[in-house]
Amino acid sequence: MTNIQIPDETAAPLRQVAQADGRSVDELAGEGLAAYLASRAKLDVLRAAIDEGDASGIAEDSSLEGVRATIRARRNRPPSQR
Repeated sequence: MTNIQIPDETAAPLRQVAQADGRSVDELAGEGLAAYLASRAKLDVLRAAIDEGDASGIAEDSSLEGVRATIRARRNRPPSQR
């Protein structure tokens, strides 16, 4: 278990919220940290996807009709080649 020090200006509102919900400050802080870490993990995945897209270069035909043609061509391939 890791102990953290919560500043007084943050601790008072945390205690009020925790009491109103019937939870302890520790539970509330733990839930907040878990939510933060989950959102951070999602953000990391999104950043990696953006980096991958940036690294892939510019599409040869990025017009709407070109994108539609690519989708149609993929649909007509066997599942093992998609």
